[in-house]
Amino acid sequence: MLGVFFVYWAEGIGYQAWILKEYHEPIAICLLSIASLLHLIRLISYRKEIDLILLVISVNFLCREIHFTGTDNAVVIVSGLVLVWVVIRKKQISERIKVATLFQISLVGTAFTYFFSTIIARRVFSIYNLPILPNEEYMYDRLEEVMENIAHLFLVFSGIVARASIKNPKKKVSS
Repeated sequence: MLGVFFVYWAEGIGYQAWILKEYHEPIAICLLSIASLLHLIRLISYRKEIDLILLVISVNFLCREIHFTGTDNAVVIVSGLVLVWVVIRKKQISERIKVATLFQISLVGTAFTYFFSTIIARRVFSIYNLPILPNEEYMYDRLEEVMENIAHLFLVFSGIVARASIKNPKKKVSS
């Protein structure tokens, strides 16, 4: 929600450069590249299922931000498959991260922020649906890009916190 306030604040004081799509798209590619690298390093180092899941999500979103052909539909399909994977393996995944409270919080923040940016992109807050955001028809693309980058930051943060909060034995074990 802070991202929404930031967008309206920046627009209100004339700092549109801070919220324009053309500035946020290259930032998104950088953030997702960092997230992908962090999760790849963790996966290679520890071979944990949660790292593979986060790597798949990071690369999925990175490909979408680069705008490879077909990624409009692929991002939805891959995200759906990962969601099914997580639901099926929920017990095992939960067991691995149960003591990593900060990591859990970062995952919830990541998921919520991606969800929120998606409903902004789908124009849920337009005057025809749920008109609670002022000037939504003009602001929705700025809101979406800023919220996406906040979600990308959460994904990077998840990679950083995983290092400190998920205790890893020296031996490499799967799941």
